[in-house]
Amino acid sequence: MVLKNVIERVALLREKLERHNYLYYVQDAPEISDAEYDALFRELAGLEAEHPELEDPNSPTKRVGGKPADGFTPYEHAERMYSLDNGMDLDAWYAFTERVTKGTGQENIQYWADPKMDGLAMEVIYEQGRFVQAATRGDGLTGEDVTHNMRTVMNLPLNLRGDDVPELLEVRGEVVMSNVEFADLNRRQEEAGDKVFANPRNAAAGTIRQLDPKVAASRPLRFLGYGIGRVQWTTASDKWDTQQAVMDGLKDLGFAIPPEAKLCDSSQEVADYFEELMAQREGLPFEIDGVVAKVNDRGMQNALGYTSRAPRWALALKFPAYQTKTRLNSIRIQVGRTGVLTPVAELEPVELAGVVVSKATLHNKGYIEERDFRIGDTVLIQRAGDVIPQVLSVALDERSDAAEKYEFPMQCPVCESVAAEDGEAVRCTNPVCPAKTVQRIIHFVSKAGLDMEGVGKKWIQKLAEDGVLTSPADLFKLEKTNLLKYERMGDKSAENFMAAIAKARKATPLWRFIAGLGIRHVGEQTAKTLAVNFEEFDAIGKVTREELQDLDDVGPIVAESLVDFFINDENQVMLGQFKELDFWPTGGSKDVEATALLPLSGKVFIFTGTLPMKRNEAQAMAEAQGGAISKTISKKVDYVVAGEKAGSKVAKAEKLGLEIIDFDTFKGLLGQKVKKKQMTLLDF
Repeated sequence: MVLKNVIERVALLREKLERHNYLYYVQDAPEISDAEYDALFRELAGLEAEHPELEDPNSPTKRVGGKPADGFTPYEHAERMYSLDNGMDLDAWYAFTERVTKGTGQENIQYWADPKMDGLAMEVIYEQGRFVQAATRGDGLTGEDVTHNMRTVMNLPLNLRGDDVPELLEVRGEVVMSNVEFADLNRRQEEAGDKVFANPRNAAAGTIRQLDPKVAASRPLRFLGYGIGRVQWTTASDKWDTQQAVMDGLKDLGFAIPPEAKLCDSSQEVADYFEELMAQREGLPFEIDGVVAKVNDRGMQNALGYTSRAPRWALALKFPAYQTKTRLNSIRIQVGRTGVLTPVAELEPVELAGVVVSKATLHNKGYIEERDFRIGDTVLIQRAGDVIPQVLSVALDERSDAAEKYEFPMQCPVCESVAAEDGEAVRCTNPVCPAKTVQRIIHFVSKAGLDMEGVGKKWIQKLAEDGVLTSPADLFKLEKTNLLKYERMGDKSAENFMAAIAKARKATPLWRFIAGLGIRHVGEQTAKTLAVNFEEFDAIGKVTREELQDLDDVGPIVAESLVDFFINDENQVMLGQFKELDFWPTGGSKDVEATALLPLSGKVFIFTGTLPMKRNEAQAMAEAQGGAISKTISKKVDYVVAGEKAGSKVAKAEKLGLEIIDFDTFKGLLGQKVKKKQMTLLDF
């Protein structure tokens, strides 16, 4: 029999973790550190393992994913999930509003408007306030049951918030991925030689349709609610008589809704909102392709009804696409640091979304074969936000009869060694390929590695071509005379180059060293986890795969990659060189303890505008005193350091109530203790 205090502790831990998930993933306002959250999570997981009779599918520990499913079963929606009619310009919008006016007999009609999220349509179902099922829209009548994957989406409430919740609630929304997280996912996929996604929507849809929920748990998915299906209340027949009330109600229950959503008092206000969002779309965190406007009064919605495919009370007003046609002049093959051969389209330069595009990614061999790209084709290209341009399709009606099928080269273009297929990637099989060496050293000195500003990529390439650099360790053998023999390398540039190496030798933390080595599947976060748990890098090579998998952020694939790194003779030679050259950063828990004592420990900074020094130098100053750097404005940011011409970030910071300081105030913070919230037992 389970002791009462164990049951109570498990219930309390689940409640606390769900609350902190909500604060972090929905409100952007975390109250505890990652380490404190992890401690609560581990305690709950331990208690659940000891007491399997307390199993609960909605426990926060289930968000990491369970066993793979055998397949997806069909799910019939209780109420049809309709599509939306599209309007391609404001003339279509005004025509729609005339039909609404005629259908309701009302002149002054309010509309609820929100960004049209470009994601995967989803219905999530709750009974007595508990998440019980999720299904894709499918054809609107029948979708696929994807409950096991949706349970891993961190901002989706597993238990509704508040005391007054519906007995039954069906929430409709979109599963999405932010532009920044999408770009990071594709970078990791490409480095690992895995499939890259064409856009965030494809990434979200492809993830939800994975049979293994651990895949979904490892990817940054979000659910944004935009409407409801069935609702059954205990205390009233219908509490939500407007679309605004529905959206406010969903927020109160713990759901995230599309950003920038608003109530518009007229059709003209919707038109103004549409044009405002179209101007801002590149700066929004998620990819959107328009605006959805709905009659706000739900009584009017019912009166207007539906056509065979869409509601008569809503319209999707679409933005013009960031797409254009141009000519595919050639296909160039790049070789990455892991040996992956990546095809790049060389295009006839064309302007797209405010920039001139002359090259775009073709992803991999399979991507070219599926779409049958040929040299000389007229192709459709697309650019979305900050995502690298991509070639979408071929205009077959414009193809020349002389166009020949493209044969992907199965030979490295640099060293001419045989290339072999490895999953969806094609890799150079030569372990000492010069291209791999160059890219490996470039990665080592980049922001993703040791962040050695002053050590330029072009000089790395030149030194490697001349045989001066054959591995990252050779950087620490360089002397100024090695550099000055080059005509374009001046004395000042050579000094900066050597100073950057000297700084790295002295100040590189272990996590940056690990990240800089470019070990397959090991990114910044995993490098930090390893650096906290091991005082010396080579100690990682002395533990088993199973022991590695006991660490956060280390799964079987990462563990296998680490083991492979240490059994490679070339890598062992390089590590020995690092030690001989007295470059051997150390880590361990002492580094974390030391960071906690620094003046800016636990504080998050964002820098914007023109500063008195280079931005990365200012960021390094904050990090050196324990601060963390954010690239996007959110409630997680403690200080916005604003220089001249700071722009829209300051306006957004003011809207969120963030503290905005000038550079002089920031410099003052570097020398004073910043108060941090004192945690008490009540917080747990």
